[in-house]
Amino acid sequence: MQSVINLVLFVTLLYNTNAENGQLPSYMKKCELKDGFDECVKTQIEKSLPLFTKGIPELGVPSTDPVILDDIAINGNGLNLSFTNAAMHGLSKCRLTQLKVDIGNEEEVFDLAFKGDLSLTAKYNIDGRILILPIVGDGDALVTAQNIEVNIQSKLAHVKDNKGQNHLKLVTPNYKYDIQRTIFDLKNLFNGNKELAKTTLTFANENWRQLMDDLSPPIIKQIVRTVVKAINKFFSKVPISNMISGYN
Repeated sequence: MQSVINLVLFVTLLYNTNAENGQLPSYMKKCELKDGFDECVKTQIEKSLPLFTKGIPELGVPSTDPVILDDIAINGNGLNLSFTNAAMHGLSKCRLTQLKVDIGNEEEVFDLAFKGDLSLTAKYNIDGRILILPIVGDGDALVTAQNIEVNIQSKLAHVKDNKGQNHLKLVTPNYKYDIQRTIFDLKNLFNGNKELAKTTLTFANENWRQLMDDLSPPIIKQIVRTVVKAINKFFSKVPISNMISGYN
């Protein structure tokens, strides 16, 4: 079964969900696993979309915009680069480009992809070389990844709660991604020397892929971890029977 769906369905349904009995909020309804299921899902997405970025702290559901990142350190290829106090912005404005939810078979799978522009804000420290050019500095950083697409693939498992109710869970998720372009804006390079900074940033932005080959993996990993955590938090609160009719 395949349809275009937004991951916000799984996150935002938690808003106003009664965590005690696992019921959907009053403005939502279950979707039946039959003809028209895709259209039902799309309708629920439209209702849920405005609640996407809020998160539900009392249920342990994190906000997905921004995604607060762990410190990032890259040491290699003649370059030492670190980001602290980092956050990734823009996930709420991404669009879903694919969803495959294959349920009712022996092996159930969950496959979604989202695409858009994401921006990283952080404090940076850099020392070394980008290809042939030396670079040194520390200060505020803005890194904009344009037209980035992330695809998350996972198996779906069934788990029982202490009341014997069945819940879905994403297990062994993996992911892949692609970035069309990245733009770096690093303040206070070379102790504020504007001429050197301009030349070096121009060169860095022309050769952005070398930097992103090292920088992207730890960032994307943390974004995927946040998304999967939010989806599984929803699944853990709402039993399958309260989400989908006609599903065994």
